[in-house]
This record gives sequence, C-alpha cells and structure tokens, in this order.
Amino acid sequence: LQMDVPMKCKKHNRSFFLCLENQSDKNNVMPVRDMGYQHAKYMEQIKEVKESNRKTGNYPNPMTKELNDSQKLSPVITLVLNYSQNEWGKPRCLNDMLEFPEDIGEELTKWIPSYSVCVINLASQPETTIRQYQSDFKYIVRYLSCGNDRRKLDEYFQTTEFQLDHPEAFLDWLSAVTNDTRYRKAKELIEETEGKGGKINMCVLLDMYEERGVEKGISQGISQGIEEINTLYHCLLADHRMEDIQKAIMDTDYQKELLREYGIGE
Repeated sequence: LQMDVPMKCKKHNRSFFLCLENQSDKNNVMPVRDMGYQHAKYMEQIKEVKESNRKTGNYPNPMTKELNDSQKLSPVITLVLNYSQNEWGKPRCLNDMLEFPEDIGEELTKWIPSYSVCVINLASQPETTIRQYQSDFKYIVRYLSCGNDRRKLDEYFQTTEFQLDHPEAFLDWLSAVTNDTRYRKAKELIEETEGKGGKINMCVLLDMYEERGVEKGISQGISQGIEEINTLYHCLLADHRMEDIQKAIMDTDYQKELLREYGIGE
C-alpha cells in the first residue's frame, strides 16, 4: 500500500503529500489501487496524531471523535505516470470498473462516489508542458514524445545536449525501455571515466552506442575496427576532450588524426 514515490511538501508552514505511481502500461484496477494508497497515507497521519495525543494526554472529548476538532490532516495528491506510448483510456474512475444491475443501475450510481485517478500520459504531453519539466526527467518525457518515429529519435539524440544530474539512472531507464545493452555499456564507461554522480554531457556517449553510428562509420570506409574507435573515445573522455569526440564522429579524417596522436592502431 505504498506508492512508488511518496513526497512530503511544505508551503507556508503547511504540508501536503504528493505521491507518484509509475506505470509502464495501463492497469485495469488502478482506481482501487489508488484508493488504497490514499487510505494508507491518511491512516498513517491519523495514527501519528493519535500517538501524539496519547503522549501529551490531549485526548478528544468524547473519545469516539478519535481526533480533536482542531486537528486536521495534510492533503494527499496521487498521480499516475503512464510511461507507455499508448493513451491510458479506461478505467480512469471507480465506476469504469463496476457492473451494475440493469434495472437499478442508475439508482445505485447515486450512492457510489466515482473515485477518479489522475493519469498523466507522458508520451502525449504538449510542447508547452514538456518545456516545464526539470532535471533529468525532461529528457525522459522528450524521449517518450518521439514515440517509435526513428527520424524524431535520431534528431533527439543528435541535437540534444544532455546535461544529466544522474547519468547512470538515466541510462538504466533507457536500457529498460529499449532493451538495448549498449546503454548499459555506456553506463560502465561513465562510471569508469567520470565516477558516479555529478553532471556530464551524454550526447556523444549515447551516439557512440547507436547502430547508426556504427553503420555510418562502415559506410564512410573507416579502416579502424570498432575496438580501436572505442579506445580512442575512451582516451578522449579521460582527457575531457568532449568537443574532439563530437568532431571525430562527424569528420573521419580528424578521427584518423586523433588515432595517430594517441598511437592507436599503429
């Protein structure tokens, strides 16, 4: 009964809870699950207040109130983040899950709160919203907005300057959604050359492990093997020569010059 990411926020000496549930696809019982998350969070607060009342002797009168009239709970907001390329659709509320008897269905619905879930379809966010996302999450949303359009994905990786706060976590996510082990390889290279944490420009590393980079190199007649090229990039990363890596990807003559400079393949 715990959501994936529960956060307690404070504003003007008042607090509220913002809880996120990550879904890779639609879940047909999400309204009921969401009810459970909210119930658990509110009951957690009630227990804390009652325990405080017990320690201080500040019991309500009569005891059946459980809490004093002045004791209020913090609001709980739950959001479901849909990472799928498909729109969530139904069920989005409790009534979508229920089957009513035909003859009294309309009457019954008056007595049942239509508990709704707040679903955010990340892949279909408008451009104005995408621009508002901060930290590494904005790259995830932008990636999802490309869908399966290879042209858009190509442009995304080629034109985006990835300034990542958590590059390892971002590459873990890419590995999971693409089922592509090359992103794990890029992660190993980051950990080896840059250490964990901090910011790093990821554009070149991601391009190194895209198939188009390999195909481009073959079509341009690069005589050096992939292992030699990777060794070169490794050396350039160790020397923090990010601009030289970018230039080498686009300019094979400059790539050969760098290979000679480092004595690779001689």
